[in-house]
Amino acid sequence: MIVWINGPFGVGKTTLTKELCRRDPKARAFDPERIGWVLKRTVGLLKPGDYQDLPAWRSATVTAAAWQTRGADPLIVPMTVLRDPVLRELFDGLRDRGHDVRHLLLDVSAPVLIERVENDEDDGPQTWRLDQLGAYLTARHDLRGRVDAVLDTDDLEADEVADEAETIIATWRA
Repeated sequence: MIVWINGPFGVGKTTLTKELCRRDPKARAFDPERIGWVLKRTVGLLKPGDYQDLPAWRSATVTAAAWQTRGADPLIVPMTVLRDPVLRELFDGLRDRGHDVRHLLLDVSAPVLIERVENDEDDGPQTWRLDQLGAYLTARHDLRGRVDAVLDTDDLEADEVADEAETIIATWRA
């Protein structure tokens, strides 16, 4: 199974992924951002955040994620994807290869997200993450209707988010 963890920048996708992998020795993480990093450095024409616009990124993400599923149960993919055509291309590509893809949205209210980002000293550029909030809020309603599960994180600590995510994943395995 592939568990795609989606949500706004700064919601805790990477933190959750690390915790789920720590708790479950069969789980493995795959970060499609690395493919974007390679493309940026080899092609040299990309601006930050443009990876999803590249057909090469989408194709390479499907291929690499499918390959990474070997020995992983689940493969956890923390990646913000807000546009439906991109999500469909990625998920359809993985499903066409025979993979069960589940889509988990970590959601958070704007005030809580702003507070988390402003108080996070170790996780990337704060200004850039805050600048992306508008795009998430615009896509939020439609996105919530396209996922397999929504995990509202406003009132949860990181370990509680992991507990809830484990429960959701367990229901998908059943």
